[in-house]
Amino acid sequence: MVAVHLVVASILALLIGLSLGAVGGGGSILAVPVLVGVVGLTAEEATASSLVVVGVASLVGVVSHARVGRVAVAAGLGFAAVGAAGSFVGTRLNERLDGDVLLLGFAALMVVVGVRMLQSLRRTDALPVDDVPLERVRPDPEPVERAADLPRYRDGAQLRRYVSTGTEAPPVAAPTAPAWTPRRVGALVATGTGVGLLTGLFGVGGGFVIVPALVLVLGFPMPVATGTSLLVIALNATLALVFRGGVDSVDWAVVAPFTVAAVLGVLLGRAVADRVPARNLSAALGVLVLAVAVWTGVDAAIALAANP
Repeated sequence: MVAVHLVVASILALLIGLSLGAVGGGGSILAVPVLVGVVGLTAEEATASSLVVVGVASLVGVVSHARVGRVAVAAGLGFAAVGAAGSFVGTRLNERLDGDVLLLGFAALMVVVGVRMLQSLRRTDALPVDDVPLERVRPDPEPVERAADLPRYRDGAQLRRYVSTGTEAPPVAAPTAPAWTPRRVGALVATGTGVGLLTGLFGVGGGFVIVPALVLVLGFPMPVATGTSLLVIALNATLALVFRGGVDSVDWAVVAPFTVAAVLGVLLGRAVADRVPARNLSAALGVLVLAVAVWTGVDAAIALAANP
């Protein structure tokens, strides 16, 4: 029976990695519920194990994205640095909270994340969606116009864009961050600290917050924000593990296959990101996150009612 649980958990880990690789976050929030509900770990064990899984998978994703210039290293290091204090506080809170209370709070966080992901799909004033791989958007002596590459603005106007049909693609250099105004600095510090707190407390990566922050605050295009988010997640997970005193509480018989499956998902996610619209991936993930949130919340509430 344990073997069956591990197989199911590994399949779900593959989906978690797929989300990390494709959209830079969101899926890691499913790791803790899977480790608790499917594998049978306690909340404390699951949050520690999740840090290992998410950290390793994100690191592999960073390497994959960096090969095509989709990682802004300086911005990622800065984001993780300002989150160190939040990670420390979150880790200390994790040690003091009852496991069922922790899971109930985790379910509430999942609801927020799921709703946020679905609401973002309804925005009509967002930038035009670009589902063409960034490394293929480049000057071409004989450009080819494709109808699918004409996204519409809110007023119905079309953005006409030409996409190279060549197979070779030069690396894409990460853009330079905009001027550091006090407002941008404040937003970055607040967001980084909040993400660090969530990582230390719940063992999640926080990509659902990091990616929008990199796009809206620093002005990075979505592909670069996705790759940079993975760097931040890997660093935050490492810091949280250090604050927990290492990996002594990690059950490697469970975590090792789970991590391998997540890594495979990340590698697959890079390919999926080049072929499947990010909106479709976010919609599916948002629905899944909400479903798991309900399951986790009800289970934790029943356990708390039985053991007041």
